[in-house]
Amino acid sequence: MPVGPSFGSSAVDEHPCDPNTLLREVEAFDAQFGIDAARLFPLDFSFTFLNHGSFGSTPHELLAEQARWRDELEARPIEFLGRRLPALLREAATSVARFVGTEPERLGFTVNATEGINAFLRSIAWQRGDEVVLLDQAYGAVRKSLLRLEHEFGVVVRDALVPLPVRAPREFIDAVDAATSPRTRLVLIDHVTSPTALVVPVAEIVSRARDRGIITLVDGAHAPGSIPLAIDEIGADGYAANLHKWCCAPKGVAILAVSSAWRSKVHPLATSHDYGRDFNAEFDWQGTRDPTAWLSAPAALRFFARFGWAAVRARNHALAAWSQSALCEMWGEEPISPLDGSMLASMAAIRVPERLARRHSTAAELQAWLYESHRIEIPVIDWGGLRHVRVSAHLHTKPQDVRRLGEVIESAARGS
Repeated sequence: MPVGPSFGSSAVDEHPCDPNTLLREVEAFDAQFGIDAARLFPLDFSFTFLNHGSFGSTPHELLAEQARWRDELEARPIEFLGRRLPALLREAATSVARFVGTEPERLGFTVNATEGINAFLRSIAWQRGDEVVLLDQAYGAVRKSLLRLEHEFGVVVRDALVPLPVRAPREFIDAVDAATSPRTRLVLIDHVTSPTALVVPVAEIVSRARDRGIITLVDGAHAPGSIPLAIDEIGADGYAANLHKWCCAPKGVAILAVSSAWRSKVHPLATSHDYGRDFNAEFDWQGTRDPTAWLSAPAALRFFARFGWAAVRARNHALAAWSQSALCEMWGEEPISPLDGSMLASMAAIRVPERLARRHSTAAELQAWLYESHRIEIPVIDWGGLRHVRVSAHLHTKPQDVRRLGEVIESAARGS
């Protein structure tokens, strides 16, 4: 399916700042391709679903693809797992590696990005007092992974503090520099922050750390499918990412890509028969598990390629940037990043009016109220003592979904 002229380049790069222009980008894409979200995704549309960023949603067509692979496996399990699987996985890895911009021999499949990050972390020979620099906006599970290293090896975690609002990408670079010391062993950096939905200039941060002899690991959980991605150009020692989010692959599809220097050093968390043989062999076989999600990953990439990946990213970015602008204006709130959308991918975090937030004792309570009372599925995040909603945008997300969220919160904030 050809890509129309409106989407020849990605809005992620252009950053149009006029809300009406952003909205026209979304409407033009949907009109051009006649997107019928109910046809593509198995979502329950009696709810307003604005939380694609947590677990994604797998289109009907891709669920059928996984079922086809599972039927093949169960028909001849010994032949499939014992004879065919290595070649099938390497074929899938080649397709995924091409998409994310790395080499298949340096890419291993994992169940989720957190598993990949832990595999890399557990492959480092830690010494007591080694320091890890981590963004204060890092994902909670990654922080817990480092807490375990603190308990087991005496590793010290240093937060790179980036207060909101963030006005320019440079603030992330300066914060990491300020947190780095001669004892820094690892810089672990998000590509797109989970709680605040901000795109981080990882390539420059990685380059500066590498010049100091520091190991670098990128948490790219939200990157594939939401921003243009070329892992090798970033140059990190390790890069972990999910494909079940913005690529909409079945649950349990993630990757860990490592540099050539780390290919012989990094091992999966599950040690099995191929330990010490080869990076790919170790990650491809970690004991008996269902590999059908991994084998379905190339179909997920082809699914969105029919619209043009640049067009999909541009459409979703435009909707996220429009959501930030429209909701900040409606609620009278200051944006946490530039309104031109230059620091957004396919999500945006917006502050909730304080007069509503203080009626709920916790962010979880406010999230439950939106879900139970208004059938709106969206995460509410407490950041810096202020509540934020994080709006996700994918092809099933419509401007009217965002408007409904805005109206519900505005009405409740007014007390009506």
